Amino acid sequence: MRIAILFPLALLAACSSEKPAEDKLVTLDGPGGAASDTTVTGDVPAAAQTGVQAVDAEGSKLEPLLSSAISAAGLDSGACRFSPAEGALPVLVADKTGGKGIMSVAGKQIDVTASATVGNTGGSFSGQGVTLMVSASGKDAAGSTATMQVSDADGPSFAYNQGFWACN
Repeated sequence: MRIAILFPLALLAACSSEKPAEDKLVTLDGPGGAASDTTVTGDVPAAAQTGVQAVDAEGSKLEPLLSSAISAAGLDSGACRFSPAEGALPVLVADKTGGKGIMSVAGKQIDVTASATVGNTGGSFSGQGVTLMVSASGKDAAGSTATMQVSDADGPSFAYNQGFWACN
């Protein structure tokens, strides 16, 4: 019985300690939209990517923004915030004047810019291949229910349907 348990664990340990010699980065950038692959070896970085994947099959990959990140970006006041629910941490914070905004995907802060003035009824934002569109009722100065559509460069999208948008 012990051998039946130890053998799979030993195999798992042996497999997990090996480092692949090379990886293949497959893209659809080839001629005529054909797939092409690039070999990436060791610590050599692959070609710079212009977009981030903010959406996958399970939905949005946006992460909550902590107050320290919001302060560091200078968005403590005069900003609007979208949260997945009232009282939740925001996943998007943007300056009301249409300047900069921030969000976080996979632990990386992404800067976004507004396409127009941001207000109580929402706004449209983009940055690094991600597009965000917030639509809010704007009836209450303290905030209102809102929907946010998240799309990334690859085309997938996700919507927060019962979110909360507030501007200070």
